[in-house]
Amino acid sequence: MLGAVAVALAGAAGVMIYNARSRPGAGDAMSRLGAGVDDVVLVGRAGEEVRWGALKGRPRVVFFGFTHCPVICPVTVWELNDAMDRIGAPTENLAIEFVTIDPARDTPERLSDYFSGFGERVRGYSGTPEAIARIARGFEVVYRRNALEGEDYTMDHTATVFLIDSEGRVADVLAYGSPPDVIEARLRALVGASAD
Repeated sequence: MLGAVAVALAGAAGVMIYNARSRPGAGDAMSRLGAGVDDVVLVGRAGEEVRWGALKGRPRVVFFGFTHCPVICPVTVWELNDAMDRIGAPTENLAIEFVTIDPARDTPERLSDYFSGFGERVRGYSGTPEAIARIARGFEVVYRRNALEGEDYTMDHTATVFLIDSEGRVADVLAYGSPPDVIEARLRALVGASAD
């Protein structure tokens, strides 16, 4: 039941932003996403401090999630990675940036282990609860902790993928469950690669 609630919350929030693209004023809504968070300091998987604004300079794919997520997060990262494999060379400088919404469990070491199979393509970021909350608000990402049996818990969260251009602006978004051809087309547009 909790899994269904998580999917419903994540899907609804993701679709809400995703569908905003086609409405009047969508450009204004998109331009607000990620604004005002350049000074937020997160922690990279090697334990280094990273100022969000310092990541500008190349296109990026940003997703908020947590490593104990049973379905949404691993599927999203896998689908993005798969699309990048299909596109090939044009995505060589494109990184998937995973910002945890569960910093209590997602330490830099945990993130490093979790994403080790992706090499440098996937970068995990943790930080203080305050830093995570601030950057999530900047992207209009919502999340909440839900208790399970004992002391265990899960996280409900927005499952939107943000496609960020080299100047740090959100250029596009992907909703959870987007078809593979849509994911590939949006990533190609982000890196300026035409389909063969």
